[in-house]
Amino acid sequence: MFVLVFLGAGALSPVEAREPNTLTIGMFAYRPVSVLEPAWRPLAWYLQEQVPGVHVNIRFLDQDAMTRALERDELDLVFTNPAHYITLRTQNQLSGAIATLVALEEGKAVSQLGGVLIRRKERTDIQRWQDLPGKVVAVTGTQYLGGYATQAKELVQRGIALDSIEFKRLGNPHDKVIAAVLEGQADAGFIRTGILESLHAEGKAEVADLEVVEPVSHSGFPFKASTALYPEWAMVALPHLDRDLSRRISAALLALEPEDVLSQLAGIHGFTIPADYQSVQEAMMAARVPPFDKAPTVSIREFARQHAAAVIAVGSILLTVMIASAWVLRTNRRLNLAQGRLAQERQRLEDIIEGTNAGTWEWYVAEDRIVYGRRWAAMLGYTLEELEPMSLDTWKTLTHPVDQQEVLAQLDKDLATGVDAFESEFRMRHKAGHWVWIHNLSRIIRRTEDGKPLLLTGIHLDVTERKRNEEERALSHSVFLRTHTGVMVTDESNRIVQINPAFTEIIGYAPEEVLGKSPDMLASGEHDEAFYRELWNDLEVKGEWEGEIINRHKNGHTVPERMTISVVRDADGAIQHYIGVFTDISLQKQLVRELQHSAHHDLLTGLPNRALLYDRLGLALAQARRARSSVAVIFLDLDGFKPVNDTYGHVVGDELLRRLAQRMRGVVRDGDTLARLGGDEFVVVANAVADEEDATACAERVLAAIGEPVTLKTAGTTVRLSASVGVVVCPPTASEEDALPEAVLGRADVLMYEAKRAGKARVVVQRFVP
Repeated sequence: MFVLVFLGAGALSPVEAREPNTLTIGMFAYRPVSVLEPAWRPLAWYLQEQVPGVHVNIRFLDQDAMTRALERDELDLVFTNPAHYITLRTQNQLSGAIATLVALEEGKAVSQLGGVLIRRKERTDIQRWQDLPGKVVAVTGTQYLGGYATQAKELVQRGIALDSIEFKRLGNPHDKVIAAVLEGQADAGFIRTGILESLHAEGKAEVADLEVVEPVSHSGFPFKASTALYPEWAMVALPHLDRDLSRRISAALLALEPEDVLSQLAGIHGFTIPADYQSVQEAMMAARVPPFDKAPTVSIREFARQHAAAVIAVGSILLTVMIASAWVLRTNRRLNLAQGRLAQERQRLEDIIEGTNAGTWEWYVAEDRIVYGRRWAAMLGYTLEELEPMSLDTWKTLTHPVDQQEVLAQLDKDLATGVDAFESEFRMRHKAGHWVWIHNLSRIIRRTEDGKPLLLTGIHLDVTERKRNEEERALSHSVFLRTHTGVMVTDESNRIVQINPAFTEIIGYAPEEVLGKSPDMLASGEHDEAFYRELWNDLEVKGEWEGEIINRHKNGHTVPERMTISVVRDADGAIQHYIGVFTDISLQKQLVRELQHSAHHDLLTGLPNRALLYDRLGLALAQARRARSSVAVIFLDLDGFKPVNDTYGHVVGDELLRRLAQRMRGVVRDGDTLARLGGDEFVVVANAVADEEDATACAERVLAAIGEPVTLKTAGTTVRLSASVGVVVCPPTASEEDALPEAVLGRADVLMYEAKRAGKARVVVQRFVP
């Protein structure tokens, strides 16, 4: 799928430095480059158009080559499968995704994949996952997500040891796994979702002998599955890529439509907002897929030595309880119930901490000692014992370097100004390798007499999900503002509540002109009530309508649009919004009209061409037979055109043909047809002629129009031509064989050559004799 090489640039040397203003995308070469290149070349052109001034270069790389390219800082973006993305991210070579692929499988759009457990139908001894120990299970390989890791996670979650199963590695494709199960070489098999449906569509009848074990139904997912679902391929921007450029690329990818040529060439449905790939990492860890295939062997002392740096934290409940205890003892010395009240206060505070799921810490500044709570360590995937000895360096080691500098700088500034309370957000690395967003609340509890802090306490809250939602909302809003696709949002009463800039560009109305109003104000009058009745019926039954609609621009002209309207409901099923997404297809419509016109008309003169002439002549002959009238076919060839063309050139010759065509069109009756066969040959089909004299008069009018002098602007000269004309009058009594268009035109052509041999500039007429 994508790591964009500006196709043809795949031959660049691996160590070749990137040129300024060049964007290099590394794409995992899951198929031969000769196959990938023509499918993805248009995407490079598309991104170059969306990011002016930047040259897009795509490199197709296997996994080892991509790792080397990342180490040499040769890539700006990476497009690869989920498992490979997690591997690279774990090696600290990638950060977060900017878009997730929406694949097109068997004509269905899917942005997720899962695993399937299959068996032969007669193997009734395998009904559940728990039946697999001691069995032989065929897999393509243990390094694949959909073909192994997703199923392995299911086994681990159910308490089934992976080493209790004999895995038979067969390699790609999944057809090998299916064949092994059908032929009895394996008791069961692991394959990814969509494979069974694909083989069924190809007419592989043997698929009917297979059964999915413990099938799981996923809403909106069209394929059979036995596991949870995981996100599709990720497009990832490296940390050094300019944020604005990254957002523009993300918006361009999200704006791709399934009907776009780019999507069709690549065989995809498009892209969607980036998914959460943490589930992929969890599956790989459970399945012990590299790089999670080895258990940690580092000692606690060695681990602490490797991760010495700096850690700041806030919020020790223990110290808070101690302070509360001291306060209780000072204020209630004479009360025998002081200890009981202190215990109650301690329990209350512990309950609060437990309820907020917060991690606590206290920092004894003078001793450079920090005490962390167990929840604080668990938030990062550790036990307290794994982090000892603990100090400020513990926080520094785990905190993102960029965030660490900002937090410490702000802390120094606040301490200098005498501030007691602090609040900040930063990233800390989880034991599993990913970053966790932390919201920190802390306060100075005790100072020296000269004001220097002695004790700081605080709490840490995991706000990763909130930050992810904020980023997704920010990205969605950016796409909403920057996409060239018009978007209109209405409330449950179908009143417009939001539009994007593309709406204004396409329809002409500014937000203040449409907000609070009904979309009916855009109606063009081109659709009847039945059209809108069917539209609303689809929305009610299916929750979505898609089709072509004609709306009216602010200035009055109509705009044809390709539109999708979706219903947004709340958790109770009540309608909250309608979202209309549309594109202006005026250019596509115009192109279709022009193509249709050019298919039946001469490009130089605009007259009907040979194909349309045959249709018109056949129709005229059929109508004449029914009306008991005659049809005249006037075939003419210009005399003296070749010398003019040879003397003055093709440009002058073309002008002469256009001028003469215009003259002839002016003397041909309404309802008759004037066509150009090619070169300097023209044909007139005259309907309802009375006899040969009537046909001759028509031919002579055309001949007279040709004979008038023609002033040619491109040559600065005047010329005069004549024509040789052959006329065939076809009566209604002519046989069907004689009245065929080919036969009539052939007779007229013969008569035209008789006119030429007789001295040119004359008319030869003949009537069919029945």
